Amino acid sequence: MALGTKLGVIALSGVSSTPFENVYSLDFDGTDDFLAGGSDFTSLNGISAASFSFWVKPISGGSTLRYVFQIGRDSTGTNSQVECYLYEGNRINVSINTSGVFLRGDISSITYGSWNHLLIALDGSQGSNADKGQIYVNGVNEVNSNNLGGFSTFPNASDELYIGESKTGQYNPFQGNIDEMAIWVGTQLTATDAVNIYNSGAPTNLSSFSTPPTHWWRNGDGDTYPTITDQIGSYNLTMTNMASGDIETDVPT
Repeated sequence: MALGTKLGVIALSGVSSTPFENVYSLDFDGTDDFLAGGSDFTSLNGISAASFSFWVKPISGGSTLRYVFQIGRDSTGTNSQVECYLYEGNRINVSINTSGVFLRGDISSITYGSWNHLLIALDGSQGSNADKGQIYVNGVNEVNSNNLGGFSTFPNASDELYIGESKTGQYNPFQGNIDEMAIWVGTQLTATDAVNIYNSGAPTNLSSFSTPPTHWWRNGDGDTYPTITDQIGSYNLTMTNMASGDIETDVPT
C-alpha cells in the first residue's frame, strides 16, 4: 500500500493553522467487515438537521451496491434512521426512515479505486426538497434527484451506527477503504464547508474547523485495535470481523 501522510499547515478558511497528520484508514473486505457502536445511536433522534462527512476509496467490480453507513430503525429491510450506499453504475443513495424518502447523487462523480470525499448535508425544516438535502462529492453538489417531502425530522433510531455494513444486512458490505467519518448533529453544512473540508483532496483537522463535528472517527489515527475512538463525542466503534492489519497506511493526500 502507498504511504499517504499529510503533515503540513492548513490555510483554508474555517480551518486551523495547526499542523495535522493523517496516516491511516480502514480497509473493508466487502464480505463481512464493519464497524459498530455498542449501543443505539440516538444523537439524531427527533432533530431536523445533520451532516455526514467521510472519505471513501471504493473498489470497482463484484457486487455493485455497497453500504457506507447505516443507523438502523427496527432492524428490518431498508428501514433506517438514515443510511448511505454507493450503487456502482447507478447512484449515490441516501435514505431517511424508508427507501421512499431519498436523496440521490451522480455516481459518475465517484472515482472507483481512488479517494473521494463526500459530505451529505440534511435539514428537514427547509422549505424545498433541494434545500433539504445535498450530496457534495469533492466539494461539488452532485444531487440529481430527491424525494425528501416526507422528511421533517429524523425518526428515532433503534440500532447502532454501522459503518461499512447495515444492521439489517439488506445489501452488501463496503469494499475498499473508509477514512475520517464525522457527523454534525443539528447542523446542515454549506457548499463553502464542503469545499473547505475537501481541502483539495487532503483531510483537515475537523476538531479545529469553524463548526466542529459532534462525532469524529479517524479510522486508525489515534486508535488501538479493535476500538475506533470517537475523537470528539463518546460513541466509540468496534472493528468487527476485522484484523489489526486492516488499519492501513493508505489515505487521501
